[in-house]
Amino acid sequence: MKKIVFLMMMVVMTTAITAQEFHPTVVKGNATILQPAGNYLYYGDQVMNKKECVDFLAARHKPAYEMFQSGYKCYQAGWWTLGAGLAVDLVGSILVAYGPINNNDAMFWSGASCIIAGGLAVLASVPTIFIGYARMNDGIDTFNRAQAASAPQAYWTIQGSQNGIGLALHF
Repeated sequence: MKKIVFLMMMVVMTTAITAQEFHPTVVKGNATILQPAGNYLYYGDQVMNKKECVDFLAARHKPAYEMFQSGYKCYQAGWWTLGAGLAVDLVGSILVAYGPINNNDAMFWSGASCIIAGGLAVLASVPTIFIGYARMNDGIDTFNRAQAASAPQAYWTIQGSQNGIGLALHF
């Protein structure tokens, strides 16, 4: 039993460690859209993972960075809660299955308790993941709005010169 739990923990930890890729790149431009693969696309078709996006926002816009970082932590907590809930469900299922075989009511009821606790953790993880994604997207939107507000705006003026008066478009 201990070996099974240990192997499950190793699989979860290995998956979590290998899922975080880190490829440092130099990025210029604004964050635009969230890609389905979990990467963020920047102007100039430069793709980054979440870690690089956090570094990009930290260097350029503090409020967007804080919002994105908050969402990223919430997103990670949701996935960890989901994994832990599924692991507890699995352990509970094993205990429930072996309880009647060994004529052990305590094993059966502790397994049922584990299944309930794991189910509650899985239920709690789903909105946590969605809230994290929403906060990350709000951070990107905050950054984009700040970049759009600071971008030079085109405007019209009337100018005069030796040749006469004319309408000029400045951008």
